[in-house]
Parts: sequence; C-alpha cells; structure tokens
Amino acid sequence: MTQRTILITGSTGKQGKALIASLLSSQASTCHILALTRSSTSPAAAALLKKHGEDNLTIVEGNLNDEASVRRVFESQKESGGIWGVFCVLAYPGLGKEANGEEAQGKRLASLGQEYGVKCYAYSSAMRAGPKYEDQLKLSGRAKANIEKHCMELGETGLPWVILRPAFFMENFEDYIGSIAVGVMRAGLKEDTALHLIASEDIGHVAAGVFNNPSKYTHKILSLTSEALTMTQLDVAHKKATGKRLPSISSYVAWGIMKLNTSTRKLIEDIERNHDCLISGEYPSHRDEIALANEAFRMKTYAEWKSKEVEADEYQGAWNGVSFTKLVTGRL
Repeated sequence: MTQRTILITGSTGKQGKALIASLLSSQASTCHILALTRSSTSPAAAALLKKHGEDNLTIVEGNLNDEASVRRVFESQKESGGIWGVFCVLAYPGLGKEANGEEAQGKRLASLGQEYGVKCYAYSSAMRAGPKYEDQLKLSGRAKANIEKHCMELGETGLPWVILRPAFFMENFEDYIGSIAVGVMRAGLKEDTALHLIASEDIGHVAAGVFNNPSKYTHKILSLTSEALTMTQLDVAHKKATGKRLPSISSYVAWGIMKLNTSTRKLIEDIERNHDCLISGEYPSHRDEIALANEAFRMKTYAEWKSKEVEADEYQGAWNGVSFTKLVTGRL
C-alpha cells in the first residue's frame, strides 16, 4: 500500500500523541506523520522523535494563526504525493474566554485541506445537545459549531470531512482543580443527570480508526463517549479503581463558586440541557453516532481509565485556563 502522509495538529498534546502512537503501533505502518508544532526544537517535539524515531515521523513547524506557515507545510509535500490526511485539534481558549482565534484557525486549516486535496480530514470538536440548540451556543462551543459548518460546506466541493465530538474529559477530575470540578458537579447537577465521559487519549485512538478506514466514516459525525454516569455512579467507579472516593471540595465552597462565577453556572446548565435532550429523544441520531465511534475504537470506561497504568506525562498545569483564584473571583 502507498504510504499516506498525515498532518497532525496538537501533536504534543494528549489527543495528538495518542493518534501518533496508534497509527505507528505496527511495524508495517503505511503512515508518515507530519507533527505540526510551533517549535521543532521544543522538549515536547524532541520527546516525540525519541519515542517514535524519524522513519515515520517528521516534526514540522507552523503556526495556525499564520496561514503562510501552514501553507508551506502543504507545499513541501507536493512532490512526494501531497498530504493525504489531516487531524485538526485546536487549543481550548479557556472557560468563559472568547474563541474568535479558535474559529479562525479551524476554518483556515479546513480550507487549506480542501485546496490541497486531502483524502481524509478529521476535526476534533465537542459533544453538544444537538441541532435544535445550535443557535444558543456561545464562545468555544459556537466556534466549534461554525468550524463544523465550514467543513460541511467545503464537503460540497470535495473536502472528505469527519467530525469527532468528544464528551466531557475524564482528565477534568484530576488533581486539585479536579476536586473543584467534582464539588461543583455534585452541588449543581441533579442527582439523575448523567455526564458523558471520554479519556482524551481515546480521541486519538478513534481518529486512528477513522484514518485506517476512511470510506466508512467520510461525511459522518462520531460522538465520542464510553459511558454516561451520574456523580454517584462516578464516585462508585472511582472507588472501584482506586479504593477511595472522588476527592472533592466542600459543598459550601462549591456553592460559593457557582454563585460568584457565571461561566461555571453556564457549564452546569449546558450539562443539564445536554442530558435532557439526549434522554428525551430530541437528538435521535446520537446513539448511532456513539455506536459508530466505538466501532472505530472501543473507548475506556472511567474505571478502566483510572486503573490503567499509563506512561507518565509532564504536568501541564491549568490546561483549560481554570485556576482556583479565577473561580472564586468570577474572573473567567
């Protein structure tokens, strides 16, 4: 089989690294990875090369805010057959932050993908309540929906898009910020509200399944979730994996955070709305989208993820732009 060149954004993040590892797991891999990064000499880029070698992996420099720099990457591959596939995952601007930059990056890369004739374009978006509530989305949610729409419009003239919609990241319950998330969810969500969950690395594994069988997934939406748990059920799963309850701040502190912070209240409202829509049948294609994602890769449950021994990662701090100070002062 002819070697396929795949451009991966977010190549040093959890999704990108999982995708690279999955695509290159076989010695007979037919993929060559272009790992896009702003600095080819960064420690994270060096770690990728050390792990996978240079035979099937090339670190390429580019900035998604600078179209010319990304265009150079596409141009550099024309003589060797061009870029066959693209995986697009974009940096989250932060809870409550404007996402104009995110939207511009996503549209820019999709347009380049179509211009250069890629054969599989996978965009990592986010799960939501369904078509009925698209007009109510704001900030990063609105940006993601607009990027999806742009991909679909480009599909009418040739872009073979695939939309991946991941659920709530299990990693949101890690470390001290995770204990805040647990407390806020317990205080704010109804007892029977189930939260759809995904391990971020499994997004990369699902994407690998898409690239390995593109004809099955072209112009399809995949909802990425392994299970939906209430906070009580999540606590049981955590105890099963660790022998301990989920760490949590007190309910008094959690209520105080929600009272002070508009973005936190909005997050709770969105989760409630998503739950109501999915169980009421207002989003009828959702179950099929989940099933399709699990055909690409069977995603781990929370208990499986928590108990799994994984290679240690450098702690990246407040990856979602959240800090305790911002939460309690409402400055998100």
